[in-house]
Amino acid sequence: MRKTENSGNQKRAFIVIAFTFLLTQLGWAAVPKIHAKGTVFGKLVDTVVDSEIAKYYIEEYLQGARTNALADQKIDGLYANQNGAIPTRDELSIISREFSVDFASLFLTDLLLSEKKNKELNQVFENYLGREAVFEPNVLNSYLILYVPGWNYVKNGRLTGADFAQPRKLASNIGFENYLVPLVSAGSVEENAKVLQATVHKHAQSGKKILIAGASSAGPVIHLALGEMMSDVELKPIKAWLNLGGILQGSPLLDFLQEGPRRAFFELVVWAEGWRKEAIFSMNTNQSRRRFERLKKNPGILVVNYMGVPLSGQLSKYSKDKYPLLKTIGPNDGLTLLTDIIAPNSMTIVSLGNDHFIAEDPQINKKTVALMELIIHALGESASVRQEASIQ
Repeated sequence: MRKTENSGNQKRAFIVIAFTFLLTQLGWAAVPKIHAKGTVFGKLVDTVVDSEIAKYYIEEYLQGARTNALADQKIDGLYANQNGAIPTRDELSIISREFSVDFASLFLTDLLLSEKKNKELNQVFENYLGREAVFEPNVLNSYLILYVPGWNYVKNGRLTGADFAQPRKLASNIGFENYLVPLVSAGSVEENAKVLQATVHKHAQSGKKILIAGASSAGPVIHLALGEMMSDVELKPIKAWLNLGGILQGSPLLDFLQEGPRRAFFELVVWAEGWRKEAIFSMNTNQSRRRFERLKKNPGILVVNYMGVPLSGQLSKYSKDKYPLLKTIGPNDGLTLLTDIIAPNSMTIVSLGNDHFIAEDPQINKKTVALMELIIHALGESASVRQEASIQ
């Protein structure tokens, strides 16, 4: 019996590995690798990029230099046409084709950080990264944190960080009461939104203010629960939502895997992993974008997005097989398009050089603590916040 079970596990593992290899081969086709180095948006970029114009943008244009009249004219025209507005996914797709994907990622970053609210938020975040966190005792006693885990967190969470084990440990060490929301590990957006709703109801009895943090596939779960399923009374204790790379409008990767002969191979992987197709497809772009459009905006809840923005030379081991496939339609973090991460009525922290899999960031522990402090201070709770660090 055990021999048969081991044989089945080996077959499943082989299918998954073969599928990952196939994705890698499909994605990396003749991608230019041009070295670029420069400090942009306060960060040193020293990597390879996908085009000469992305290199010029980093090394010259964003430094205030104008040494290529033709390139300057094109880039100036792009800024004039955009007129400060955050580009849509369709606009970024066009920019990616006319310039390059790395250029479009940097252009989006520049416009996001040019918005006053985002500029101030990112500056405060950097300040918190550079000093020891300070939490007032009354704050620790009045808040609890609900961590909403990512896809398949029971099986793979310790590898990908989807189980929030390390953030929960850090929060506990600081003194925050916190809980992991017991989602169905490979469940649909709709069924897990019900789990979150029930969990919030349970912990609302404590009388504490609730902070919700969720990553990746938890994003649409949280958005659905807050934006449609919960009444104003149920929402009242929820003060903030930290959206860590949430795939709010789905992952085009799921659409790609449903095309042509890839579909049969993908269905083999679904079988090997023991997943339900309806649960997976609740996160495709078709269903996700329809759901996103109908949800309420939750103006009474502070929403902060944390967006990894990788260039093509800055991918983690979990993104290398996925980013190139999505690159054909625009800037992405290795699982979803960048603009599809942004929640309505929100502010955005931009993490240039990191991708969707934020647990791979060497600074993730420091950033986790800084994000907790940032959320609390953004809510105006801590007396230790300096005047110049306040967020309007």
